[in-house]
Amino acid sequence: MKLIIENWRRYLDEVEDFPDITDDQSEIQKSLNYFYNEHAPSMAKGEKIGQEFGHDVVRFDIGGGELFYFLVDSENIPKAYIALNPLEDGIQVGNVRKTRGGFRITDLYRWVIEQHGVLYSDTKQTTAGRKIWSKLGSLDDVEVTQTELPGNPLKAVKK
Repeated sequence: MKLIIENWRRYLDEVEDFPDITDDQSEIQKSLNYFYNEHAPSMAKGEKIGQEFGHDVVRFDIGGGELFYFLVDSENIPKAYIALNPLEDGIQVGNVRKTRGGFRITDLYRWVIEQHGVLYSDTKQTTAGRKIWSKLGSLDDVEVTQTELPGNPLKAVKK
């Protein structure tokens, strides 16, 4: 276990730091509302594809393999968002937002891995992003490794 933690620290040091985004919940909700009600619909039509974690999953297929997933409550208010871009044999995280409560963001990441097989980290991460990948790497059913791809993103696959 000690070796895993030591190696994990080495992996975390490979991805470039990115300034933290606000943790003010009203600002996060404002951002989610913008992405869900303005940004995503300006590029594609959203489609409800199911339910996860007690929320509707709405997918925007932007084209060229770029996707936006939103978790939306029963009042059509977005509670989480993840933007994804194709990379190698999987998909790469580009942007993430989530309000507090309801479910863990690592659960959403695990769900994305189930949908796409392989999930890559961004090449730049906030403190919160680093925590997400650290928690993801500690899950029994997910394997996280360092890649040699440009920017050295992390790669997560289901065990």
